[in-house]
Amino acid sequence: MKSILSRIIGGFVIGVLIGQVVQILISLQVGQGTYLPVLDNFRAFFTNETTAFIIQIILTGCIGVVFATSSLVFDIAKWGLLKQYMIHFCVTSIVWVPVVMLLWTPETFKNVIIMMINFLATYILTWWIQYTLSKKDIQKINAAIQSKRNEEGGNK
Repeated sequence: MKSILSRIIGGFVIGVLIGQVVQILISLQVGQGTYLPVLDNFRAFFTNETTAFIIQIILTGCIGVVFATSSLVFDIAKWGLLKQYMIHFCVTSIVWVPVVMLLWTPETFKNVIIMMINFLATYILTWWIQYTLSKKDIQKINAAIQSKRNEEGGNK
């Protein structure tokens, strides 16, 4: 339970931080030297900018939580890697795509393509991190097995 809570909190914080970096990048591109805490299309859903900003923080935090907690599918040993990655991809995309479409509404086909490339890049990064961690775990297990075999071989 402590591990899940840690994933939720850590995922939320990382999601918010990444969301703010995205907002800064968007501001640099379209803000004409001004920081845009929220984009006008998203702001239009609310009575004031502060509420829109708070909801944006919550939504970007939720994206982080989903990425952090959905990686638990990789702990289900009876599932093959393909099934694990497919489920992880589906779960993360079900949350990521609508939230990003809502927050940073791409108004052109080019922007939709950029958004999808960003998602795939994020997913690939997440996959790579998970793959690297799994590979290290496998190396540790193999080393422990080899060490045990060497010990047993020496006792005969």
